[in-house]
Amino acid sequence: MFGKSQRAVFKPSVYQPGQRTRRMPRWLVLLLVGIGLGAGGVLFLQTNYGPQRLTVEQSEQLHSELSAANLERQRLQSQLEETTQQRDANKTGHEKLTSDLAEARSKIDALNKELVLFQDAMPPDPRGGNLGIRSATFKRAPGLLDFQVLVMREERQGAPFKGTLTFSIDGSYPNGRVATITPEGPTLNVDRYDYALGQLKLPEGFTPKVVVLRVMDGAQKQQAMRIYYVRN
Repeated sequence: MFGKSQRAVFKPSVYQPGQRTRRMPRWLVLLLVGIGLGAGGVLFLQTNYGPQRLTVEQSEQLHSELSAANLERQRLQSQLEETTQQRDANKTGHEKLTSDLAEARSKIDALNKELVLFQDAMPPDPRGGNLGIRSATFKRAPGLLDFQVLVMREERQGAPFKGTLTFSIDGSYPNGRVATITPEGPTLNVDRYDYALGQLKLPEGFTPKVVVLRVMDGAQKQQAMRIYYVRN
């Protein structure tokens, strides 16, 4: 009873009868099978129904088209900026033209007022009448006679007067011979006034001394007349 206890000796054995073998849990097997089936299904769907993967050539072509589209976008953006700048420049030019036009109109209004004062200050035709020759100046030139004639009417009622200005010029030649020439004059269109100026061609050697001006209407009836001496 109180003898020495004997130590149990381990005896290796390939198979020990009566010992239970460990198995993989069923839930783990089902999980692994489900993962495998799911991965296969996803791969099947991507291959048959999903978007196709691009080849190297298709990828390069897509990259080239994308680069071309980007260059076209940059060109259109540059064109848009240029058009915008041109629009702004045109707007600035239009504003300047508008300002210049307003300034010109203001100057014209001022000149018209001054012209009215000038017209009222001109001495009337001594012969009277609604239509008259207010002033005239003449200047000799070799073979020519420069003239400036102002014809005015007092009343602006009705249509403007339309007629002609005629010249009858008395003068002489170097040999003492006296002559009268009648060069053709300009037409007149007198609303408030008409200012006729130009040059008359003279015969060779002829020196003008006296000019008789006449205003003739359409029926060649005299409406005004004045006599001027050529002093220059």
